[in-house]
Amino acid sequence: MRAHALHLSVFLVARPAWARHVLAAVCAGLAWGLSWLLSPLPGALPILLSLAAVLVAALTGGPGPAWLATFMGALSIASRTASQSAATTILELSLFLAVGGLVAVLAGRRGAVGVPSAPPSSRPTSPHEGLEAHLLRSLGDAVLATDAHGVVRYLNPAAATLLQCPEQEVMGAPLAQVLRSRPESGSFPLRQTAKPSAWSPWPRALRRRDGGELPIEECTTPLRGLGGEELGAVWMFRDATSRRQFELERSQLLARERAALAEAQAQRELMESLFFQAPVAIAVFRGPEHVCELLNPQARVLLEVDGAALGKPLRDVQPDMDPGLLRLLDEVYREGVPFSAREVPLPTLPLSGTSMHSKPQRYHDVSWQPWRDARGVIQGVMAVAVDVTGLVVSRRAAEDLAGELREVVQARDEFLSIASHELRTPITSVQLQLQFLLRMAPAAGTEGTTSLVHRRVEATLRSVAQLHQLVATLLDVSRIRAGRLDLHRERMDLSSLTQELVSRAQEDAAGARCPVRLVVAEPLYGNWDRVRLEQVVTNLLSNAFKYGAQRPVEIHVTREGDFACLSVKDQGIGIAPEDQARIFHRFERAVSQRHYSGFGLGLWIVRQIVEALDGDIRVESQPNAGSTFIVRLPLESASTIDATA
Repeated sequence: MRAHALHLSVFLVARPAWARHVLAAVCAGLAWGLSWLLSPLPGALPILLSLAAVLVAALTGGPGPAWLATFMGALSIASRTASQSAATTILELSLFLAVGGLVAVLAGRRGAVGVPSAPPSSRPTSPHEGLEAHLLRSLGDAVLATDAHGVVRYLNPAAATLLQCPEQEVMGAPLAQVLRSRPESGSFPLRQTAKPSAWSPWPRALRRRDGGELPIEECTTPLRGLGGEELGAVWMFRDATSRRQFELERSQLLARERAALAEAQAQRELMESLFFQAPVAIAVFRGPEHVCELLNPQARVLLEVDGAALGKPLRDVQPDMDPGLLRLLDEVYREGVPFSAREVPLPTLPLSGTSMHSKPQRYHDVSWQPWRDARGVIQGVMAVAVDVTGLVVSRRAAEDLAGELREVVQARDEFLSIASHELRTPITSVQLQLQFLLRMAPAAGTEGTTSLVHRRVEATLRSVAQLHQLVATLLDVSRIRAGRLDLHRERMDLSSLTQELVSRAQEDAAGARCPVRLVVAEPLYGNWDRVRLEQVVTNLLSNAFKYGAQRPVEIHVTREGDFACLSVKDQGIGIAPEDQARIFHRFERAVSQRHYSGFGLGLWIVRQIVEALDGDIRVESQPNAGSTFIVRLPLESASTIDATA
């Protein structure tokens, strides 16, 4: 009954004010017409008909239409009682006005549908509206009511605001013109089913008068009278912008969450694949008992266990494990300090064809790391073991081979040293004999030319000199390799030694067509080995003559701070920058062996001698621009000079 009363009140109050006043005027006119047609009846009939019209106007329109019907009924009664006496007419009019006014006042207090009037503090602003109408106008949700033909009969201010149109314009308009939506959103039905609907789960796009679209949520319910007859429908809708934004953000958040979960799952699968396919043994132990949490296949092979070992302490899985290793594992768990060891010998499964008691020895690089959670609390230990058996075997084989090679090289060096030393005596004897024959042989022949014997002895003497130099070089190489390069230091002057050696080399310079220019600034004394220093200068001069391209050679002896500097500069073929470092290595040459003879040992021996004398040597050269070899040797200190003086 309460719901039917609410529907009826919405339907009646929803009529415009002019319609209710017109209905009151029509009722009063009908009462006047009936009283005129039934004029032969008793005189009280017009008054009763007018009172009935006032009552109908009060019930259907409220106090305003009731007062209008009372005024029109009074005019009708006055026009019908003109033949009566004035006192009678005044009495009838007074009685009618009193009863009609009482009906109008009661209609204003009880409302159009008989609902008791609200207290003065909450009474509706319009005198014809009841409590239900006041509640409907105060709702934040939009309310719109239609009749059975889909014509709008009522809407509250919230609905007018959402539709962007005044109430007077919407009243009496078809629902299809008021509520418009996008085609894909579906149209608003003109008739509603008997069962009230809930709020729509998805917003509908409502077209507004400004051309924009407003997402709304809607709820509809049928409007029926007290007798169950269909009066229309009630539509409730509200702005769903915030809800749609919330749903959009929620869907985006869910999409990101699903993407994050998919990424996490992919990362987990990747980590699991890496963990189980890693070529190293990885094991994770939890707690102080070192319970086996994870074991990859390599770790299971190393520990000789299967999947049943998971969840068991390591001491139970490996009862024969070295107690020292277990103590180290305990320390890593307690102190959180990583431990690592290299080439740890660990037994493994026996090979096929061997007995269970003959397990091959294998070696592993072991690393134990504390396993911490997100808060940094140690949960266990992660162990990683890398099989390095192949590296250990290869290294040991290489060490054995290197030892054998060192023995072979040492034997070779000893042989070269002994052979060179033994060859020097007969070669020296041959040189002496050839020199004696050279002096005894006639210098000139019968025709004034050099005798054949003299020429043959000179050629043989030059070959023996080359052989003697080769033997001396091999002897120096063997001594340097053996670390037995003996130095006999003495106080000597580099300037005078250079002058002496240059004067000796004039014959060789003339043969190579390389004029020699010597520049000596001052005497430069130092504690050097004269023989070895002669070897250095002679070797540099020989190289300058060999590669000087028959151009002048310059020799400078100068002081550079606490060092004596000897530079030998030629204008020959030069040395490429990429070859300047390697020419001081053993058996290295920067030129073709087809055009220049030699073993590539001279500069290597020079560098070894200079470094043994606490000096250094370098070269400055460009291709086809000559070369300059610079030797620096430490001079005699001031304290040594004072002590000598």
